[in-house]
Amino acid sequence: MKKEKKYAKMADGSQIYYEKSGSGFPLFLLHGNGGNGTFFSQQVPLFEQHFTVYLIDSRGQGHSTNESANLSFNLMAEDLATILVLENIQQVDILGFSDGANLALVFASTYPKNVHRLILNSGNTLVQGVRLLPLVASYLHYGMIWIASLFWPKLRKKLAVISLLLHNVGLTETQLSKIICPTLILVGKKDVIKLKHSLFLAKTLPNASFVLVKGSGHQLARQDPKRFNQEVLNFLEE
Repeated sequence: MKKEKKYAKMADGSQIYYEKSGSGFPLFLLHGNGGNGTFFSQQVPLFEQHFTVYLIDSRGQGHSTNESANLSFNLMAEDLATILVLENIQQVDILGFSDGANLALVFASTYPKNVHRLILNSGNTLVQGVRLLPLVASYLHYGMIWIASLFWPKLRKKLAVISLLLHNVGLTETQLSKIICPTLILVGKKDVIKLKHSLFLAKTLPNASFVLVKGSGHQLARQDPKRFNQEVLNFLEE
């Protein structure tokens, strides 16, 4: 299917890369920390048969640049809002994986009228929602890149991305309870996100449903794309 490759210029000069394909209701796909849109390579061919798919590289990741001194989910949510305006989209479905799910939540909290439905695959609003070993690995990764950045200053941009893993998203329980759009929380039984935290999100979001996939870990979309895609389509086509 024909794919359009685009750049959206932000107010600070940052360029946000995205690919558009398919037809139907708009669906944004948001990758995880340090990744890019290719994470969803096993989703796009199916989803574009049902939706207009927007495969977005988040600010400072993939083909997208970041000209800001800082990086935050609020800033990335503004990027998504700009794309909505440029594409003349009033409402959108959003599927977010990991940090992409966190971004989807921040966007839904900030721009509630623009969100139709949410699929949150392995998101966490609190650092303590991540299991200990993966969290320690993130801190070690940050430390290694910080040391390397003393010799290669260009790596400081990468530090801003990794630091997103080490801070709470910034949404209170009250803010979460005001996200009223239909939401699917989809996680693997062996996920790096604590099951307790995923259940907390499912309980706090007023219109959330919860699916736990046994035998799968954090990268459910890659490990079991058939099950992942079916769960997403079942939810979006209800």
